[in-house]
Amino acid sequence: MRRNDDEGGIASREAARLVYGAASPYARQPEFATIGKVTLTDLDGWHARTLKAKLIIAISGDFDAAAMEAKVRATFEPLPKVQLAPARHDTFAGPKPGVYFIDKEDVNQSNVEIVGLGTDRHNPDVPTLAVMNEILGGGFASRLFQKVRTEKGHAYSVGGSFGASYDHTGVFHAEVLTQSATTVDATLETLGEINGLNTKPFTEEELKRAKDNILNSFLFRYDTREKVLAERERLEFYGYPADYLETYKAALEKVTVADLTAAAKKYIHPDKLAILIVGNGPEIKPGLDELKLGPVQPIDIAIPMPKGAPGQGSETAGPGI
Repeated sequence: MRRNDDEGGIASREAARLVYGAASPYARQPEFATIGKVTLTDLDGWHARTLKAKLIIAISGDFDAAAMEAKVRATFEPLPKVQLAPARHDTFAGPKPGVYFIDKEDVNQSNVEIVGLGTDRHNPDVPTLAVMNEILGGGFASRLFQKVRTEKGHAYSVGGSFGASYDHTGVFHAEVLTQSATTVDATLETLGEINGLNTKPFTEEELKRAKDNILNSFLFRYDTREKVLAERERLEFYGYPADYLETYKAALEKVTVADLTAAAKKYIHPDKLAILIVGNGPEIKPGLDELKLGPVQPIDIAIPMPKGAPGQGSETAGPGI
């Protein structure tokens, strides 16, 4: 009942639906009708398909490794074997390009999401894309931050990246939080920086700074046994080789300006992006038509209500619910 209270949550949720489609498991939303239909049989079936199929035991601490392994094997190896579910091979068409709008008149700012399809981490170009992401929207020195926030002063927050998920195609997204009055300008400036990945040459200075930022972050991402173990679990779960982190780091160090230029040309296609804006329609001046990117398409976020719900005259509840 409260999912439409926060504009940031609305933007994130509806952006995923634009990219993957409303029926995709990566964008599906629980509703009264779907939750109400869940049975014990459904839960048993879910357990059989998931938890029983692949169980990973990870332990860290001060103990004798051989003795601990023996105890774990004695406990879990007698469990009945199950057949692993076949790997998923989802394909996604990506969003229909255009401008989409959700009117939320109880706010005085806009959440802008510019989205498209990304890639997955099996892609050998991921190290290069990681460096490109850092240059585009990875921090205070990024192109988006320097242009949209520092130079123009049109954003509370701005960033972006070409996403790479572990087991499916990720999302390219650029996000801008801006005042209602600067929504159009901030959106156009962000689009300009995305376009600029193909028109504004990368520099050796940008390359070095981006590499240093990413490589230095490893010191904090893997500075405890627990963090290292959690990463190992993740790689094992998704079927990545045990030396993935080592080969990923080595590939990052080898990225060149030429690699960045080629990756931008290959992956950055502004004409395939959708623009989602959640904001106060009457306060956005000039109007979104000034983006000149086609008709603005409204998105209905009303929550379908079950028939006979107390106090409901219809089956839908508006955005304020």
